[in-house]
Amino acid sequence: MKGESTYLRNPDEPDEEPKKFTFDFSYWSHDGFEENADGYLGKANPNYADQMTVYNDLGKGVLKNAWEGFNTSLFAYGQTGSGKSWSIVGYGANKGIVPIFCEEIFVGIDEKKQAGDEAQYEVMFSMLEIYNEKVRDLLNPSKDKGGLRVRQHPKKGFYADGLMTVPVSEYKDIEQRMEEGTMNRTVASTNMNATSSRAHTIVGVTFTQKRKNEAGEETAKTSLINLVDLAGSERADSTGATGDRLKEGAAINQSLSSLGNVISALVDKANGKNVRVPFRDSVLTKLLKNALGGNSKTTMIAAISPADINYDETLSTLRYADRAKQIKTSAKVNEDPTEKLIRELKEENDKLMEMLKKAQAGEAVNLSADDDDDDDDDKQKEGMSEEELAELRKKSRKKLKHRWHKQRQATQDMNKNWNDRVAESKKDIKDKDAEKKERQSTPHLWNLNPDSQLTGMIVKMIKSGVVKVGNKKADPPADITLTGLKRKHCEIKNEGSKKITIKPCGEAKILVNGEPVDDDEEEELHHLDRVMLVQVICTSSITRLKSSRRL
Repeated sequence: MKGESTYLRNPDEPDEEPKKFTFDFSYWSHDGFEENADGYLGKANPNYADQMTVYNDLGKGVLKNAWEGFNTSLFAYGQTGSGKSWSIVGYGANKGIVPIFCEEIFVGIDEKKQAGDEAQYEVMFSMLEIYNEKVRDLLNPSKDKGGLRVRQHPKKGFYADGLMTVPVSEYKDIEQRMEEGTMNRTVASTNMNATSSRAHTIVGVTFTQKRKNEAGEETAKTSLINLVDLAGSERADSTGATGDRLKEGAAINQSLSSLGNVISALVDKANGKNVRVPFRDSVLTKLLKNALGGNSKTTMIAAISPADINYDETLSTLRYADRAKQIKTSAKVNEDPTEKLIRELKEENDKLMEMLKKAQAGEAVNLSADDDDDDDDDKQKEGMSEEELAELRKKSRKKLKHRWHKQRQATQDMNKNWNDRVAESKKDIKDKDAEKKERQSTPHLWNLNPDSQLTGMIVKMIKSGVVKVGNKKADPPADITLTGLKRKHCEIKNEGSKKITIKPCGEAKILVNGEPVDDDEEEELHHLDRVMLVQVICTSSITRLKSSRRL
């Protein structure tokens, strides 16, 4: 890296002139750092770009746009293991753009309030992942096992229907919600990167500023900020992936390929060509439509590897980013009278109610006006029997009813006092705080993971008495249920937190600190012991009541 340019040399052609790519910024963060006492990696070499350097160059622009009322998007693209999550989320003391940005929003709000600003500020938070072309709500993963449906609104564009968006009043709320979302992420291992998420993750922050204009009319300036951590692109032969992992990789590469096609088409369009932009080719490109070609100011981070064995992937990423920088978006300030927003919600609510009445009366109803526009229902109707058509109509009525309830809830939320909405959200957070406090006084198992973000996300309390561990088919049901175990795998005995023992059931295999536990033999567990239940594979540690050390 030299200034704003990145140079790439072909290891197979050392005499060949290096390829040059120029961007707004080119960062080097492979080496040249030193670890501070708090774990932060600071500069040991002036060429090293630490987390604050990246945030000051990129994150502050996102923050500025949010305050001005523009929609803003920032997404990271690159090969698996190249450092996308490091820049977007970060680890420990080395916070990435997302947590620093969220923290700075509330710092700005507090400063304005202290200066006497009478405006009302509202921050909403959501978190989703796209896994195998299905959208999962990371704040409410059990809501829809088949994934959320992507629909299209005439004004909002594509959106995930039913996505939970929660009000937050301070950075701590966002921190806890992000922890909750991280716990629910779909993660798997490949030989290339055992800690890489096998899904695209999108963090959404909606920032609304309400104030009265000179005419005394209340207006709302709203900014939707999308912070996107794309799954790593990779070749199957270099990862050793097979089976489900191979299917995941294929789905990821397909969606990234669709993203590449969209970028190419947008570049051609910016150059005056009359081309169709294939946003509908994947769930990812649908949800990123505004970020790439609509009402948004967008920043792209391309993460690359300096290793010579990754030359092809690095060259591909740089070319990808080089084309993306030619895309032109047309962002505008989102400011409307609050009354207008409420009126539009009510009109849409009335429209859905009318459609629902028609559907219940047996009349044909067209759902495509606010749907994913795939024409699936029309294709299904061809060659159907009367019974099948009746079942299809029943499903349509069910969808309409669900959408009507969602729209009605949105209208009620708009009319509800902001402080009341925050208070309702806080109740959920308090329940999670209570669980954290319970960990300090109750022995428990928690998972270990090579990815520090995922360590400690699964916690199983060991209550007094005998705790049975097995799979979901255990009869009677196990107290601790994990996949990959025998129905009755082991028993953990808690003698009033004075002594904790574990005993395998039958021929089930257990390792404690790497040593196997004999069949039907009790093994005493101590603070920070590592327990491996074979075939999970889940590594855990246990903390005892008398220990003050937090895990």
